[in-house]
Amino acid sequence: MVYQLKHITIIFLLIIAGASCKKNEINNAKDFEKYLENEMKDQNIPALSALIFKGETILFEENYGQANIEDNINLASTHPFLLASISKTVTAVALLQLYEDGLFSLDDPINDYLSFAVNGPEETTPITFKMLLTHTSGIADGSALDGQYYYGEDSPVELGYFLENYLVPGGEFYNATENYHDFEPGTDVEYSNVGNALIGVLVEEISGMNFNTYCKEKIFTPLGMTHTFWRLDEIAGTIVMPYNYSGGNYEAIGHYTFTDYPNGGLRSTANDMFKFLSAIAQNGSYGGVELLNASTVNAMTSLQIPDLDDETGLHFFIMNKENELWGHDGGEQGVATIMAYNKSTKVGAIILTNQGEANLDKILEEAYLLGLKL
Repeated sequence: MVYQLKHITIIFLLIIAGASCKKNEINNAKDFEKYLENEMKDQNIPALSALIFKGETILFEENYGQANIEDNINLASTHPFLLASISKTVTAVALLQLYEDGLFSLDDPINDYLSFAVNGPEETTPITFKMLLTHTSGIADGSALDGQYYYGEDSPVELGYFLENYLVPGGEFYNATENYHDFEPGTDVEYSNVGNALIGVLVEEISGMNFNTYCKEKIFTPLGMTHTFWRLDEIAGTIVMPYNYSGGNYEAIGHYTFTDYPNGGLRSTANDMFKFLSAIAQNGSYGGVELLNASTVNAMTSLQIPDLDDETGLHFFIMNKENELWGHDGGEQGVATIMAYNKSTKVGAIILTNQGEANLDKILEEAYLLGLKL
């Protein structure tokens, strides 16, 4: 009899737990809003922008919190966030547009297209475009990057000058042991911010255009991304302030840039990035504008180096294996961002925040699952 009572008690508790789980399940936009508000409180996030879409249709879009606490400015849909490494997807698309123009092949050595030679101190294998796009180039992020942050202004150091002097022996920022890994290009994977910045230089040298100008003319303007900027001095309105959270207080970091900006310096809104990611989700096109062709998009979101890594495409990654979400995330001083979509359902989500310690993986997953229901 005692056993039966214990057994009944256990069943009763399981029923209660099940009811509780159902109660907390996110079934609609109202549930998701409450969930986001709780996450902002639990993770000390001052401002959060969330957007869920399917194809070209926005299913959910809301902005919460304050873009600037000190000035008491509530977050609006037109206020750009610093995107951090999500920026790399835009840089990759810029390069791949030139690839589609037939100006190079992905397996070509990059030195054939640069005005300076990039060779690791002990390596003999030429670095290719594909290696840059899969983080297998062997180019490392050395301490010289730490001195390339500029607060309240755009970097006065020209991108090409910095990369040449970082990667070529004798350069102002060169350090053989810090700036290169000790493996042959193509044989290992090490995430490389500098490798992505070098893609920006390749875009400039191959196209003959300034990288910022190229992105405006070939990506931002055609897609109608009117609140997307590489440079601080081009933004007239409110920019979302990055914050640290320490000792129960928010500390404004200030607006900043860095010389190697193509790898993380883009500022944009969830709505603008929706247009970009929607184009990727729809095999390269949004609103009648072809950003890339379908075969290139498929390559970006397909495993490129399965023998080395089971999550890497061409500057896109599998962010959530269970739901097959392809995308990218980002983290910088005072910002955390994430965006991804499912290739089959064409449902995706974009989450932007202004607190660098925020963990957005679960929020992304919940946003996607809600998108399947909306």
